[in-house]
Amino acid sequence: MNSSTNNKHRHNGEGSSIDRKTAFLQQLPFFHETALETLRLYAYLANIEKFPANEPITVQGEPADRMYLIVSGRIGICAEHRGRQFHLQLLSADGFNYFGELALLAEFDWLFSAFALTDVTALTITREAFHKVMEKYPEQLPKTVSRIIKLRIERFVDQTHYLLDHLKEEAWRECGSEE
Repeated sequence: MNSSTNNKHRHNGEGSSIDRKTAFLQQLPFFHETALETLRLYAYLANIEKFPANEPITVQGEPADRMYLIVSGRIGICAEHRGRQFHLQLLSADGFNYFGELALLAEFDWLFSAFALTDVTALTITREAFHKVMEKYPEQLPKTVSRIIKLRIERFVDQTHYLLDHLKEEAWRECGSEE
């Protein structure tokens, strides 16, 4: 994201060693099968970003250019639809949450906004950094892209099930019904 809001919070490794970043990355499902040498390069290129409570992290409609890995804090994911704001998801450092992984693969605008509900620290990897890593290790590109897509599909299924579980009764109808 190129928002000026976020530029003041970006710190390229300040206060965080490559070893600590690497150890954090190793815990995430996204990086489980990634070689240590590759993880260390991601860690070197990753940024630590800090957001105070109630500050936007991403803004729906602005360009997406990075993946956010939540180190600490809680983030609310919201979307504006037909003039109304909807809370879609709560993400926290518990369970090693992340978002924006598709921004590593393609240019698009954020489909949602993310807000810091508490003070948040995130490790971010930009699309540019991702491409630098893939240029150095091109043999890993197909497997990495496949893993990103597979994990995104799993998350999409989980999110769809959550939304379906919380539909109002009047929204239910049989598939194929003309009602």
